[in-house]
Amino acid sequence: MCTFVWDNRKGLKVLFSVSVIRISSMNHFYPNEKCGPPPPIDNGDITTFPKPEYDPGSSVEYQCQSLYVLEGNKIITCSYGQWSKPPKCLDACVVSEETMEKHKIKFRWSPKKKLYAPTQDHVEFECKPGYVKRTAEHTFRVTCLEGKLTYPVCV
Repeated sequence: MCTFVWDNRKGLKVLFSVSVIRISSMNHFYPNEKCGPPPPIDNGDITTFPKPEYDPGSSVEYQCQSLYVLEGNKIITCSYGQWSKPPKCLDACVVSEETMEKHKIKFRWSPKKKLYAPTQDHVEFECKPGYVKRTAEHTFRVTCLEGKLTYPVCV
């Protein structure tokens, strides 16, 4: 708190106090503030060459690498010096020959030894010849969820 005396040179003196509060931890956003480069995302990138700064109202579009699935809005916008929330690229599932051998399974519809499946894709398995199902029938049709699969088992 600061106290001041004001003299109007006609004999009138006014005494007043002023409180000054400074909050340094607050973020201040201004409508015309520019944004820096858009935030990077794992397994994806923007579709245009990045610039060092962007005007308010500017937008950029993201895309994911092959087999990755974009979750969220693919377009983000610069507003008040901040970018809107960027999307995510969801992991693909990798089914390898080693994993199938461990569970005594093979692909139901394909002779392939390895498969890449985007998230939300279904993969169907069956037991290798000479083996029987140890897990329930419904477990032989699985869905890839963000890079993870639950494998059925044969014995």
